[in-house]
Amino acid sequence: MKKILPSLFVLVLMVVATISLAQSITVSGTVFDENETPLPGVSILIKNSTSGTVTDLDGRYQIEVPGSNSVLVYSFLGYFKQEITVGNQRSIDVSLQPDMSDLSEVVVVGYGDQRRINLTGSVESIDGAAISRQPVFQASQALVGMTPGLTAIQSSSRPGADGATLRVRGIGSLGASNDPLVLVDGIQGDINNIDPSDIESISVLKDAAASAIYGSRGSNGVILVTTKRGKAGAMTVSYNTYAGWQEPQTLPSYLGAIDFLRATNVDEAAIANYQQNRESNPDIYPDTDWMDLLFSENGFQQYHNLTVNGGTENVQLMGSISYTDQGANVKNYNFKRYNGRFNSDIKINDKFDLTFDLNFSQELTTQPNSGLNRVFLDAFRIDPTQVAIHTDGSWGDGWSGQNPIAHATDGGLNRNENNYFRGLMRVNYSPVKDLNISLTYSPEYRDLFDRNFDKMYTTILDWDSKSTRNVPDRNSLSNTNTRIFEDNLIGLISYSKAITDHQFTILGGYEMIKTNWTQFGASRTDFIIDRFEQLNAGAETNMRNSGSATHSSLVSYFSRFNYSYLDKYLFEANVRRDASSRFAPENRVSIFPSFSAGWRLTEEAFFSPLDFFSEFKFRASWGRLGNQQIGSDFPYTSNILLGASNFIFGDNVATGAAQNVLANRGIRWESAETANIGLDAGLINNQLTFTVEYYVRTTNDILLALPVPRVVGLSAPLQNVGSVENRGIDFNINWRDAIGKFNYSANFNFSDVKNEVTNLGGLGQIISGNSITTTGSPIGSIFGYQSMGYFQNQEEIDNAPNQFGALIPGNIRYVDQPTLDTNGDGINDSPDEVINPDDRVIIGDPFPRYSYALNLTADYKGFDFAVMFQGVGKRDLLLQGDAIMPLWNAGKVQEWHVEESWTPERPNARIPVLAPTSSGSNDARASDVWVFDASYLAIRNVSLGYNFPTFKDRLKARSLRVYTSIQNLANFNRLPKGTNPLTPNGSSGAFFPIARAYTFGASLTF
Repeated sequence: MKKILPSLFVLVLMVVATISLAQSITVSGTVFDENETPLPGVSILIKNSTSGTVTDLDGRYQIEVPGSNSVLVYSFLGYFKQEITVGNQRSIDVSLQPDMSDLSEVVVVGYGDQRRINLTGSVESIDGAAISRQPVFQASQALVGMTPGLTAIQSSSRPGADGATLRVRGIGSLGASNDPLVLVDGIQGDINNIDPSDIESISVLKDAAASAIYGSRGSNGVILVTTKRGKAGAMTVSYNTYAGWQEPQTLPSYLGAIDFLRATNVDEAAIANYQQNRESNPDIYPDTDWMDLLFSENGFQQYHNLTVNGGTENVQLMGSISYTDQGANVKNYNFKRYNGRFNSDIKINDKFDLTFDLNFSQELTTQPNSGLNRVFLDAFRIDPTQVAIHTDGSWGDGWSGQNPIAHATDGGLNRNENNYFRGLMRVNYSPVKDLNISLTYSPEYRDLFDRNFDKMYTTILDWDSKSTRNVPDRNSLSNTNTRIFEDNLIGLISYSKAITDHQFTILGGYEMIKTNWTQFGASRTDFIIDRFEQLNAGAETNMRNSGSATHSSLVSYFSRFNYSYLDKYLFEANVRRDASSRFAPENRVSIFPSFSAGWRLTEEAFFSPLDFFSEFKFRASWGRLGNQQIGSDFPYTSNILLGASNFIFGDNVATGAAQNVLANRGIRWESAETANIGLDAGLINNQLTFTVEYYVRTTNDILLALPVPRVVGLSAPLQNVGSVENRGIDFNINWRDAIGKFNYSANFNFSDVKNEVTNLGGLGQIISGNSITTTGSPIGSIFGYQSMGYFQNQEEIDNAPNQFGALIPGNIRYVDQPTLDTNGDGINDSPDEVINPDDRVIIGDPFPRYSYALNLTADYKGFDFAVMFQGVGKRDLLLQGDAIMPLWNAGKVQEWHVEESWTPERPNARIPVLAPTSSGSNDARASDVWVFDASYLAIRNVSLGYNFPTFKDRLKARSLRVYTSIQNLANFNRLPKGTNPLTPNGSSGAFFPIARAYTFGASLTF
């Protein structure tokens, strides 16, 4: 009996198990994202149980369920959950739809990250996919129009120098830097030094509450770049490439030789003779199209990136190498970059983990020597009756030896080599739950070598006599080597705790930054063999050398406190203590605090009737920041100039030294206070989200050099006296939806900032050329003469106040401003009957206002499409000289000049009479005639791609996408034909035009 009972018990168990197995069902399938790409790591649970599985690297899964009534729950971070009843299905494929405003979304902030719902400061995040979608070589270009409050202006397409100028919420300083702080993986860096394909995300910290943790470095906003890291799982290999060409988006159209001669009132008989001999004898009677000759190259460009990613639970690795080759439409302009990145994360045990990163790059930039003046400015000036290239291939003399085609092709090159290396090692230690300690060390080394060779070439002065000219009269070579080494050490300790409904996090940290900078230069002239561009090949008679060095350091302590009650009431406080070597010891230290709070009304019971709101949060913040980027590393000390005050003792010259600038040990940090209020809202389960913010940013203690009596004999020292205010709004709205397999999204953002100088310490105004900074107006306002039309006849000229030069009908007539105080009340109330520099007034503001952008994306059955519209509602642009004026310095004439210049029949024309102009002429003055409305709407980028669902299987590939893209497709504006609104303000023609780029690319992942 004792033997029978155990046997019977085993038999019963086997029967029960068999019955259970007979009732269970095996379900398998694949989970895809919105683009029909398999999703690895998706959680699949049986509802009301703890049983489940996850998808593999190909998005596939298999799970045993108790029966047909079982419900499977599919969930993945950033996507809406789906629940599916098994029923009679044995294969279930699922497409998850993205939740663009997932409440669990984590946003990178200063020295850490936070859930988006808990943010109380002004932070915008940009996904790396939106960056890599645009085929750009400088990552800053991809930020144009991406987020409100961040102004990104690309004003050049010169290879290697086509990055955008970045400004966060306006301009806050007069003499110090206005560039935002850029940190790459937590360490200060250059956003244009990063391969755009390596970027995982970008966070823009816009207000003081978000930036105060960076203290003196965060007054102009902070941009946090996070690079991609390794992920656990099988190794993946990705290859991304594109190639294409570019062309100028727009160029001026100039009159040909015959029309030019007519426009300049040349005798008709001479014109007829010129026309008759133009084709048979072009060396004497040329018709040179300088634009066509200058922009003669195809502008080929290519990009290749190879990335390896993968690892185990304990070790994750990401490595990438890339090659960039960017040509131009002008000869000898080129940019090459070799980039490498290696990121690793190693879990040593449950308490220790290690991060080890390496990043290196080499950038090689080539361009004709002497920059833009001798190429573009001359090409915009020289008229078509001058020879560029003779029929035998020799160089024409152009204009008195100025031949931009010869200079670009044969005038020598400027070669710049930029070698960069950065390492990062971070150790994290978690001794107990919720407590984390980390130590980061990151050395950075940059070596820049600049070689500029001014090569002599020969032009034909006279075709008949074959007399020649050497340009320049001697060749020369200058080399400059700059080395920068920076140490960065960061120690952090953080503690997070949840006690019932209360959550709080405390962060404390220490940071030390030390920079050493050295430079050495040497030059020689008279190179007998100009192909040997080495210093020893030049003559010793004119050799020169120079050298200098400097250093700086910053030591900081900082802390942050975050508190949340029921994820409903939010509070954050930051404080940072900075000590900078740029100031005297007694003023070296400053403290920068900030406070912010948020209220999520959607968590309140009284808000429940408004259930169409999935998120509704008010937030407010205040903080104070500083600025130490004030020019030199030791601005508080006396400058001693060597060699400028030498002494003679008998027949010998002794080197002397003399102080040339007054010292002011009392200077201190520029400080910026920002108050910000904002509203974040989401509707219809966050399909529609929007944010609106209003801010006031006031910069005080701006450093200015106030005048000192001339009897002092020294330059004025810096003093903390100025103040500037920026007021603005940011608005952002997103919509994302799906109709069947058609997914689409739309994002519109808008921002505006009004800049005003409120105090100059009694200085009154700061004038620099055609720019003025004065109280009550924006920084760097355009300064010039106000016009009142044109002189219509000689009588008007005779009765008008004296102006400039010899006047004729059609010249600009300027307003004689009140410059005399006739009643002694201190206010000028009467003109003085003379037009002179005292009559200049503010005639424009070059900083963009009313910036906006619209981003549209869509995908359907493997096809994807994206387009970005970007624009500026208000901006003034002053153009001068060869960039806009007809016949400037014996220059040429644009086609629109003829149609829109003054004639007796066109008394209210756009520009004055067509007449030769030079620096002393009446019409050459900076005036509102030459200030143009530079508002615009641009089609910034258009891309179309296709993901192959079947061809990739033949290649054993995970994904294969091909695409085409156009960058800077079109620009709609009110400017004269051939003028781009992104032209630098005040330009006289020395600029590299904006280019339109066509690219074709592919992305392949194994």
